[in-house]
Amino acid sequence: MWWIVLGFVASSAVGVAAALAVARRGEPRLTPPPWNLYDMAKQHVPIMGGLAGFSITGIVILVGLARTQPGLSASMDTVVVMFFVSFLFYICNAFLLSYIPSHESNGEIVYRMHFSLASTMEYRTIFLSFFALMPLLQMHGLTVPASILGFVLPLSLLWATLVIAMVADSLGLITFKEAYALFGIGTVLVLALAAGAPLMGIQTQSDYSALTACLLIFCLNGLSFAVVGLAPLASRYPRMREFLTRHGRSLVAIDMLLTTISQMFLWLAVASFI
Repeated sequence: MWWIVLGFVASSAVGVAAALAVARRGEPRLTPPPWNLYDMAKQHVPIMGGLAGFSITGIVILVGLARTQPGLSASMDTVVVMFFVSFLFYICNAFLLSYIPSHESNGEIVYRMHFSLASTMEYRTIFLSFFALMPLLQMHGLTVPASILGFVLPLSLLWATLVIAMVADSLGLITFKEAYALFGIGTVLVLALAAGAPLMGIQTQSDYSALTACLLIFCLNGLSFAVVGLAPLASRYPRMREFLTRHGRSLVAIDMLLTTISQMFLWLAVASFI
């Protein structure tokens, strides 16, 4: 399973370079967004709370199942960890959205970046919960629903990317075309890596591939939480405000690229391609 970590690092290094190249070619467009971001943030907080309740309920049910049916496969470990990571970041994301900074004190780019990165974290976490259903179905031998879900989930991922790209474009940080260009770059990098690894004699199949991909998303969400959590401090620290203002567009582009790479690894893992 270590090849997934190394592959993620390698594809991310190439992808980040591409994301920075994309970000340098344009400038933020600071026209008024189509929504009141503060009201939207408030509306998302109870949504995150409800999803957190769904995740913790899933954990309780699975732990009870493990006690009554000992000897379950490694899929049980994977599903529990995926639901736990989802629960953790639903709560973290609710805090981030509730602390969205004022654009008057922090500047237009900082508060738009805050909302954009928090939205992408929400997107990653929701799909982590969705993808947890795959190993859950496989664990119970429900191969037909698992196969259908393996087809439906990547399509849902593509459709949901429309929403995330629309949010980024509406906020004026990266355009819709740039978001999908980054999505394409990340997808090609991961698929090329997954196809090329067996040709180099690398054993890609592992019972813990999905668990490894989940932990990579945990690290990515943790890094994103740290960046977004610092945004409200920009009004007090001029250097931080200058950094986030200057590099806000690049941070959003990198986040979009890394989101794609992590989600593609997760999909390949839960669909048993790796």
